[in-house]
Amino acid sequence: MSLLLAATLLAASAPLRAVVLVDGSAATARDAEAAVTRVGGTVAHRFDGLLLAALDDSGARRLFRAPSIRDVTLGALPRERERGRSEAFRAALRGWNGGAFDPRPVTGAPPRQPEPAHAWVPPVAGTGGGSVTAATSSEGLPYGATPSNTSEYLAGRVAINVLLVESDGTIDLPTESWTAERESAVLASVVAACEWLRLQEPQARLSFDYRLIAGRTDARARTSYEPIRRPADPRGTAGEALWSSEILAKMGHASGDRFARSRALADATRREVGADWGLNVFVADSFADADGRFPDGYYAWTWVGGPHVVATWDNGAWGSARFDQVLRHELLHAFWAFDEYATSGCTCQESRGYLDGRGLNCDACNMSAVPCVMISNGDAMCAHTRRQIGWADLDGDGVIDVAGEDPDTFFDGDAVPASPVCGAVALRGSASVVAPTNRNPILTTPRSSISLARVAAVEWRVDGAPWVPAVPEDGAFDAPVERFAVTVPSGPGSRLVEVRSRDTWSNADPAPERATLEAAAPASDVGDSLRVESGATLAWRTVPGAVAYRVYRAPASPGPWSLVAEVTFPAHGDAVGTDGYFRIRAVDACGREAD
Repeated sequence: MSLLLAATLLAASAPLRAVVLVDGSAATARDAEAAVTRVGGTVAHRFDGLLLAALDDSGARRLFRAPSIRDVTLGALPRERERGRSEAFRAALRGWNGGAFDPRPVTGAPPRQPEPAHAWVPPVAGTGGGSVTAATSSEGLPYGATPSNTSEYLAGRVAINVLLVESDGTIDLPTESWTAERESAVLASVVAACEWLRLQEPQARLSFDYRLIAGRTDARARTSYEPIRRPADPRGTAGEALWSSEILAKMGHASGDRFARSRALADATRREVGADWGLNVFVADSFADADGRFPDGYYAWTWVGGPHVVATWDNGAWGSARFDQVLRHELLHAFWAFDEYATSGCTCQESRGYLDGRGLNCDACNMSAVPCVMISNGDAMCAHTRRQIGWADLDGDGVIDVAGEDPDTFFDGDAVPASPVCGAVALRGSASVVAPTNRNPILTTPRSSISLARVAAVEWRVDGAPWVPAVPEDGAFDAPVERFAVTVPSGPGSRLVEVRSRDTWSNADPAPERATLEAAAPASDVGDSLRVESGATLAWRTVPGAVAYRVYRAPASPGPWSLVAEVTFPAHGDAVGTDGYFRIRAVDACGREAD
């Protein structure tokens, strides 16, 4: 394990601290996050003007000197920090001060019930079922991803839109009304669910960005319908399809069906905040409802592989106090995990997910099924679920495959001179991250091979000397594919030049690119071998390293000397017809004269 990876895993285990920014701008947030990284911490959860960072005591003390940061605390934040802030900030602050962001162990959970299936694969992209056609550019996306690849494996940075749905009474009589306190409780439960996921696999480097869109104060999350009074009808048109499509249109995505709209929102949000993946969580208020379920019995479901999750706040028999435990199960579905309880209809033959994981922990066909979050919403996570969401080390290198592909480094094909070189040599080439192979057999989204890494550095050396930085052609190493240049100084004989790259996920090219440069040998001095033959023909011996000879003539031995010829054969016929003196200088392949 590299020292950088070890440091990352250690930072992930540090306690969460609240970090309040001086303002809520994106530029300030970037500055604050960079400051957290410089002191050895990692930002785990991001809100509008509030960061939660895994940070030790030493880092916290140093962070106070950052100009973009106002508070760093393990405890409660002053309520006056809410002044002038957004509703999302106030909800996050209340959740932090209430201590509700920490994942709670499952205790006294409802007994396992014969729940039906609640996770389905959406229609195939391109058939009206989730293809993002409004945005085709890959700018701002992970390397290799398309706009439709919004939740392919659970690693990196995830943007989550939390939409708290409110009825405006246009069609249905409104019977539910969110309050600020319950909005904060929902957001806190979402964070607790994500924090539980983050702590399960430090190598995944999970972090989360949240946007709270609350219908109580934001018209975009209001609908003509009262969701809890409508059947869920997830796979039909009489429930979710009605009100989710309406809200998604208000969010600016009115093209296509609900899946295409929701995936377009997820894609737009991740680009906006600079995340790798995007997901939407719709929460229907059920405070006044008798059983916390939709009329047809559903209370939480997910579209497998995204683009969204739907849940009631009370989650049926689970209740709002266990919302985070239900939600983490649903979030895993969004990243391709199978249900594993018998009444879901699971089998041990099916497979899916980025690493093509089989559902072998299904207790309908595996009498030795182990405890797992996908069976009972519990605190355990089995190896089969881990593979489905991308957390498997199939190549045995000690790193989960989706994070462990080594970058490649190459010299340009015509960069290395084929003949002996003269003086310093400029070599150019490229470095590229390598995407782990997408093995998902389910094609609701494009089977794109995707890397979350970027090139972090390129280094080079000559003849085993210490590694030194190469020069990025565009000024910085910060993209998945980068161009570089190195200038190899002149030197005698044969020189071995090596170049290697590292990426932002601590992977290094294990086999540096190599090039051998053969320096042109200097020519030997012709010396005193010059003689004059009849007819003023000059001849001299061939000397090592010479590719040509320059003949100089002078009327007297002190000079001045004038160049009269440059020849490749060791002879020259003088046509001047008068007495004179001659000097021969051997010339090597670089045009240098021998002394």
